[in-house]
Amino acid sequence: MNFLLFIFWISGGLIIYTVAIYYFILKVLKQNNYEKNERYLPNISLIICAYNEEKCVAAKLKNTFTLDYPLEKLQVILADDGSTDKTLEIANGFDFVEILKLSRGGKTSAQNEAVKIARNEILVFSDANNIYKKDALKKLVRNFADERVGVVCGELQYNNKKSEENSYWKYEVAIKKAESKNGWLLGANGSIYAVRKNAFVPLPEDSISDQLEPIKVYGNGLDVVYEPEAIAMEDAPNDVLKRKRRIILRSLVTMKYVISLLNPFNKRSVFIPYVSHKLIRWFSPLLLFLCFFSSIYLAKDSNIFRMILILQVMFCASGIFLSGVRYIIKVIFASALAIIDWILGKRQTTWTVVR
Repeated sequence: MNFLLFIFWISGGLIIYTVAIYYFILKVLKQNNYEKNERYLPNISLIICAYNEEKCVAAKLKNTFTLDYPLEKLQVILADDGSTDKTLEIANGFDFVEILKLSRGGKTSAQNEAVKIARNEILVFSDANNIYKKDALKKLVRNFADERVGVVCGELQYNNKKSEENSYWKYEVAIKKAESKNGWLLGANGSIYAVRKNAFVPLPEDSISDQLEPIKVYGNGLDVVYEPEAIAMEDAPNDVLKRKRRIILRSLVTMKYVISLLNPFNKRSVFIPYVSHKLIRWFSPLLLFLCFFSSIYLAKDSNIFRMILILQVMFCASGIFLSGVRYIIKVIFASALAIIDWILGKRQTTWTVVR
């Protein structure tokens, strides 16, 4: 019985910590004040990675041409990851775009190759399926006026305001903003983030770049911040389960590249944010499983644990009616599948996007 109590409180405590307590810890930690300069307009290399994006690439490139940023300061690179549709044919119709034709290797590999031909001091990474707000680049790069900043993450918003992911995403953004105040935002958004070129670290192709790149830059001495006014818009993903399973699997595979930065006694350690925001969440299915089944046995002799068990069942059942809860359940299920994939040694460096 004592062992079951230990299992319940440890697993339940870790879940409560990552969901709620960590956010309040971030709020009470000493926060940095970063300089922003609206008139800071460095030269930018905008790198757009694409694979079979014939439905989106024209709109993306037209959007890029109309952004409120001096064209003479903007290099646009389309890194084509071996497309087999009309992506290249469409992109060739835009004179201002430099096309980098690559064999199929995945997004991380394409970014590594694109950086080799990037001429400018700031790299901005984007996908082909999003549209930037007119001032997105200005809002993004104004943060680099502060020499302490090495990576800036913009904000992704969904066109579908009723998406089941929206409530969770608002919560996630709140965490990102709090982490940003301490300079250790460990995870950018692949749709819109920027890196100083002289701080860029080429990454292994099996890693998830928008997560590992900020971690590496932070570990090398520069801070990672969030810019909520640099906005990219895209349609909400349709297959949440498949997408989250892929992302979490790639995150678990990427862990081996983070180990050297997890020593909590090192000055640039990522131990607190990485474990608190990432690691515990990825393994939440295991924690929830332990919490649920330990409470089943504890409920036999305790009214309190009977109530706890009922509340757990009610929460899961509410997913039938509440889209936010339904989304959380999907993410937990996707995490469980990703953990199984990871244990079985599966890897996913490329994938086919369905628009």
